Amino acid sequence: MSSATNNRGGGLEEAFRHRLQDAEASPSAELWERIDHSLTLQESNQYKRGMLFYRQLAAACIALLLLGGGFAAYYFGGQEKAAPVAQVKPAAESSYAAVVPSGAPVAEGEAFIQEEVSVDELIAQAMQQAVQPQRIYTPEREQNREARATRQQDTAGTLAAAEQPGIANSGAWRIMPGARYSLSSAQKKSVSINGVGVDGGDVRQLFENMRRGIVSDFAAGGKHTSGGSNSMAFSNSSSSPADFKTLSEMVMGRMKQLEAEQEANKQLYKQEKAPLPGQTEANKSSSASGRWSLGMAYAPSYFEQNIGMPSQMMMGAASSFSSFAPPIAMQQSARMVEEAREEHEQEVEPGFSFGVEAKAGFKVGRKWKLLAGLGFTQNTARSKSSYVIEQFWRKPGSKQAESPGATTIFVPSLSSNFASDSLSVTKTDEFNVLYRYRHLTVPLGLQYAGKISKDWFWYASGGVAANILLQTTVLASSAEVQDTNYGPGDDSSPFRKLQWSGNVTAGVGKQLTDQVSVTLGPEYRGYFDTMLSSPEKAYAPQGKPYTLGINLALNYDLGHGRK
Repeated sequence: MSSATNNRGGGLEEAFRHRLQDAEASPSAELWERIDHSLTLQESNQYKRGMLFYRQLAAACIALLLLGGGFAAYYFGGQEKAAPVAQVKPAAESSYAAVVPSGAPVAEGEAFIQEEVSVDELIAQAMQQAVQPQRIYTPEREQNREARATRQQDTAGTLAAAEQPGIANSGAWRIMPGARYSLSSAQKKSVSINGVGVDGGDVRQLFENMRRGIVSDFAAGGKHTSGGSNSMAFSNSSSSPADFKTLSEMVMGRMKQLEAEQEANKQLYKQEKAPLPGQTEANKSSSASGRWSLGMAYAPSYFEQNIGMPSQMMMGAASSFSSFAPPIAMQQSARMVEEAREEHEQEVEPGFSFGVEAKAGFKVGRKWKLLAGLGFTQNTARSKSSYVIEQFWRKPGSKQAESPGATTIFVPSLSSNFASDSLSVTKTDEFNVLYRYRHLTVPLGLQYAGKISKDWFWYASGGVAANILLQTTVLASSAEVQDTNYGPGDDSSPFRKLQWSGNVTAGVGKQLTDQVSVTLGPEYRGYFDTMLSSPEKAYAPQGKPYTLGINLALNYDLGHGRK
């Protein structure tokens, strides 16, 4: 065995050393291949499970779509089939009352309901009489009288059977109380006029037969006769002009009566809508109050302060005590300051900010609105640091040193008008730093809104705001670093007391009620100046800050709400 005086080991010690060296050697290539294969299998299993889940989801969606489509087709198809029945049935019922003569025989137990004949019904009957030609008595007509009477009795029996409950015959004619004649009601039935069967859907054939009969009537010397059950006889009669004159007078009288009724209804409507003498001023005041609206807005955002760090920092401070510090201390201090600067540039980032506003709006026209109000904003940025910087200087005429306290590297970079006799840079544990800026805002803007649907609309607005600085604070989570706070009346504050900014936003809104609506959309706010009042006197390079976030607003319309 080896000892303090003998560094040569024995056989057991050498064997133990060799075994231990083999155990500590790197794994073989096969072990890495097995590990890689196991990881590949795990990834494949995860991929298969994901594919199975997505396929099941797609199948479920397709099944739901097919089910919904089938239900919609069944629902709308049923409505389309039911609509023609409800439209044709009353027409069929009314057409029969117009074409069946009043003296036609009916079945036992069935009675006609007598109603007061209106002017429209008289006009319809006169039109039927005008278009129907008069018959001339012929022996052939007398021979077929019994056959026609038999057919009328059969038709009346069919009507009586159709009126009985439980018998559904859509092609049978029925009599309905108050039925009127119309050309559209006879388009689906075949009727018999003067013994001639005419299809109601082809009115041209009826008039063509009438024209041929009249021409043949004139050619035969005033009358025309044709045999058969479907024959028609026409003659020149002086009663047709009288009927036509009577019909024309009735139509003209009815038209004048309708015009008088329309004029009376128009005058009555104007009298109802005319405001009372005491309501005129009230309507004007209500319309003026309906132009005003109140709104509350909340805008979470991220804030970029755009304050950098100088590349050669503290050169003036280093030269002020260069003659009193040794060269090694100067080099070490400069190196730590450079490390703190680089750390700040890498770690600083935008922080969560928010703003609240209360606005009053006045409508200019139908789509434009002028907005003004009052608001509050809190903008923050954050960073991490592990360096603490402390400045020292001596009072004039004494050897006593004074210091404002330990700070981060951010605070000394904001100004270059200090004179340090010495500078201490210490590295410590990492801690968080928060930069917070609070402003009172006075916004003024213009908004345009357009309609999307009944309850949805889109909007776009822009404006400017005056931002009054209320407080600036630099907060550190380390107990070694003191917090820095600047108030609105602090003359030593390097920050600007008043800043102007512009903002633009656009989005969509929904009308919840006639007077309440909500809007949502992105918002960008950019400041016109830097955060520091004198950027040329600071070590740090300056840029114009901005915020980017979401604007959520609730609006209440005074007066009658939307129109």
